[in-house]
Amino acid sequence: MKAARSQSHSTSFIALPFAALTLAVLAGCGGSGAGSSGSGSVQLANTGGIVETVNGEAVPQKLLDALSQTRGVDLSNPQMREKALKQLTDMVLLAQSAKKEGFTNDADFAAAVELGRLQGVAMATMKQYQAKSTVDDSAVRAEYDQQGAKGGTSEFDFDQIVFATQEQATKAAGDLAGGKAYDQMVEAYRKDARMARNFPKVRGTMLPPPLATALAGLKAGESSKTPLQLPQGWALVHLNTVTAVPQPPFEQVKENLRRSLTRKQSEDRMTKLRDDAKITLTDPPPVSTVPPPPKPVMPPPMAPPQPGAMQPHPMTQQPGALQPQPPVAKPVPPPAKPAPAGNKPKP
Repeated sequence: MKAARSQSHSTSFIALPFAALTLAVLAGCGGSGAGSSGSGSVQLANTGGIVETVNGEAVPQKLLDALSQTRGVDLSNPQMREKALKQLTDMVLLAQSAKKEGFTNDADFAAAVELGRLQGVAMATMKQYQAKSTVDDSAVRAEYDQQGAKGGTSEFDFDQIVFATQEQATKAAGDLAGGKAYDQMVEAYRKDARMARNFPKVRGTMLPPPLATALAGLKAGESSKTPLQLPQGWALVHLNTVTAVPQPPFEQVKENLRRSLTRKQSEDRMTKLRDDAKITLTDPPPVSTVPPPPKPVMPPPMAPPQPGAMQPHPMTQQPGALQPQPPVAKPVPPPAKPAPAGNKPKP
């Protein structure tokens, strides 16, 4: 079965975490790659000097440089360099240990290592895409003007009520069209709504496009007459005020806009790779041997307070502060035994 998968691609995977970078180093356990320095744990040719040796194995400076770029470490700072070098040393030690223990013969271990390697390759490739992208000032200026035209110079104070179904929202919109005030409509339908709240001082660029467009078409004091379909449901909005906000100067924001356009270019290239690729899904798919993750364990419910017991006010309970403890009940002495009959106490 062939499947053309042209869905939007997320590039969140390019942020390589420490664990994935560790797996990328461990990938050297599986064999020698291009530029390999041999059959050791580190599979990287020495092209920039040796930063250290670990159990006799050379660790290239380029590997420390890659770690610093991935994690945003300033190697000119002695403390940060020491910390980064310690992390790299730990990776090499783990790779050596994995090889010694024979972990590389385990299929699940090998799959985890290969995933880390692919993540590292993907991250480096996306970085190369961005480095080779060219965004001139005319494209940055066009983006600046476009963002200003999309409502970036307006700040809205508005109310919004969201319903689960279009039918509920249409019924409420009918009341607005019939002359009912927005506040009265909200009170009448609040129990049926998913959400009803106010949003003060929101820039148009921060809103979903349908909502920003609807607000831009209203005057202060007006309500939308038709429901809007949003990710949360079907919504009606009421515009309280709109304030003009001056757009920041072009020179102040142009480099941020350039970086944003550069990222978009690399993401567009990734999308084209997917669109041009021939991807064939296996039918039926193989069965995964990984068990599903355990369900989160909910904490037991707290016992309700005893009637009449004084409870500390929530505002007085600071994190880490000692809380007043309930008084400890004093033990009640047992009742005195009655004197035996015939033994009257002496007066």
